[in-house]
Amino acid sequence: MVRIQRAVDAEHGPGRALHRKQILGLSAVLEVLGDLPEHARHGLFADPGVHHGFVRLSNGAHTVRPDALPDIRGFALSIRGLAGEGALGSPTDRQDFVLINRPAFGFKDSRDFTAIAPALAEGNTAILKAMIGTYGAVRAPLEGARLARDLLRPFSGFATEAFHSAAPIRWGPYAAKVRLDPDQSGLGLTASLGFAGDMARRLTEGAVAYNLQAQFYVSEPTTPIEDGLVDWPVEVSEFVTVGRVTIPVQDPSSPGGIALAEQVERDRFDPWAALAEHRPLGEIMRARKAAYYPSQKQRHATGT
Repeated sequence: MVRIQRAVDAEHGPGRALHRKQILGLSAVLEVLGDLPEHARHGLFADPGVHHGFVRLSNGAHTVRPDALPDIRGFALSIRGLAGEGALGSPTDRQDFVLINRPAFGFKDSRDFTAIAPALAEGNTAILKAMIGTYGAVRAPLEGARLARDLLRPFSGFATEAFHSAAPIRWGPYAAKVRLDPDQSGLGLTASLGFAGDMARRLTEGAVAYNLQAQFYVSEPTTPIEDGLVDWPVEVSEFVTVGRVTIPVQDPSSPGGIALAEQVERDRFDPWAALAEHRPLGEIMRARKAAYYPSQKQRHATGT
């Protein structure tokens, strides 16, 4: 991943290995709800309250491309001003939720991901070779079709789509995946021409809000921790709404909005920037711990 990052940096300047294009950096508020079921009252959600933080909206590609092109979309939510034991063993003042617009990771494990991801930066021939090398000549076309179908799924905009952790995190003594479910609905006909403009327009008219939800682990056969391809079925584990995330009215084009966007772009968003009671779980999340830090060092992320 750092090799990809360095190659793109050499041409375009410093940036992230993936999710390089920031759509917007915005302020946000998380309200933790009261009267949660007992199994949901852990970590950040142990007590009702209001917390402040930031969001970074992004396209997933390693290069900056037009929004109209197919891509994975990212919604990173970072809650600040906390105080507790961190997932990495030292105290932390933050809880990050790094989400994408897919309910599952798209690869069974990090081995498959790192076999394919570098080829995405090198073109179709490299992708084909990587797919055959990873899955074999028989399975490669099927996996390629699955990935293409997933990538080509329509995206209506950051205000109207659900975003998912795609991999589980600890929830006190339990495990859960996280989802942001939007209040807003409907396809903005011009959203794909500029997702930043679509969100900015909405934020002049009113706040944009989402339900923050947890989907709890039930059993390894139905809600596996270690298989990134599985979308946990809602009929096995329903989502529990534990909070409300609100992006208040703001003007991203104002001097204050531009300064905030620059701060967010310099910052780091990492699933391991978390409370111990929300420690990331599974092999994919452990691989992300190894991958994120070198990428952050490469671009001199501040994390403040």
